[in-house]
This record gives sequence, structure tokens and C-alpha cells, in this order.
Amino acid sequence: MFIIAEIGQAHEGSLGLAISYIEALAKTGVDAVKFQMHIAEAESSLQEPFRVKFSKQDATRFDYWKRMEFTFEQWQILKECCETNNLEFLASPFSNLAVGQLEKLGVKRYKIGSGEVNNFLLLKKIAATGKPIILSSGMSSFAELDETVDFLKKEKIEFSMLQCTTSYPTAPENYGLNVISELKERYRVPIGFSDHSANPSTCIAATTLGA
Repeated sequence: MFIIAEIGQAHEGSLGLAISYIEALAKTGVDAVKFQMHIAEAESSLQEPFRVKFSKQDATRFDYWKRMEFTFEQWQILKECCETNNLEFLASPFSNLAVGQLEKLGVKRYKIGSGEVNNFLLLKKIAATGKPIILSSGMSSFAELDETVDFLKKEKIEFSMLQCTTSYPTAPENYGLNVISELKERYRVPIGFSDHSANPSTCIAATTLGA
């Protein structure tokens, strides 16, 4: 079993808070912690009108990504903090530029977020590294997953998949635990569970079903 704790964007752009999360999670017995690597200039623009109204703190989505950014040196600090605490450092990239930074950091594998499952520009960049991929299935149809799986198999990339419902928190009727067996049978790869239930018993149930 491999347990990943999601820090994501919960650090609010604070290096100190991110380090505190890592140190706290190291005491819980998880195997890895995962961040999201967003780079404002590579993902967003002030000229995107649909992203102008965002929050009271950030005037635009671009401003939000900018506030959430860490420098490469700060990412190095976070990775070193993980390793000091016997945790694997993981980060989901959302641009080719982020992949380049993660390669410089020396990550062991890549986690593909739900919204990037069919982002083949990004997937090709990651596949070129030859490293294993953890693929989230949230927001994807079987047809979309089939397309990505075919691509990864052609590229001879080792991958696993997570049953994921993109809802925070996820209501019990939407956990999709029954989908774990469907994914296992359809793709014949290791299947995990991306849990947004805030309920420990959900992961126990997923494990019982083969995650």
C-alpha cells in the first residue's frame, strides 16, 4: 500500500506553512505528500476575461497562481524537507514549464490531475521523461480515459490510475467505490482511490475492494 497525503494549495503560498504540513504529515505514517506546481505565466493571463472576478484577496486567477508560486529554491527546500522526514515528494504539474522544474528537482514519478487527463501536450512532455505516472480519473469518461491509456501504453509508460470523484467533500452516494473493480478489469493496471470524503472508513472500504 502507498498512501499519499494531499497538501495541494493549502499552504496559501507560505513556505513555512508548507513545511509545517510536511512535518505534521510525517508523523501520521503516510508514504508521500503531494503539492500542485502552478506557474502563473505558463497557465494564465490577465487578458482572460472569464478569470477576472475571482476572490476578495486575488483580483484575478493569474494573481492567485502568482501568490501560490514557490521559487525553484523553495521547491528544493520542500523536497529536502520531505526526504529528511522519509517522505516522497510529489507535485502535479500543470504546464510543460512545471515538468521541466520537477525534472530538475529529480521527482520519481508524476501525478496527473483530473483536469489534465486529456492534455496531451503535457502528457507528451511527461512521457518523454520515461517516469511512472499516477493518473486521476475524476471528470473523465471511459472514452477519455481509453484515449489516454492508449497513449501511455504506446509510449511504454508505467502507470496506475485513481478512482476519483471531483467533488469537495464527496457525498457518500458519489464515492464511486464500485468503479474500482471496473477500472481494474478495463485497464489491468494498479488502481488506487483518491479520497475526498473526509471519512477514514472510505479508504478502508476502497482497500477492501482492491485499491
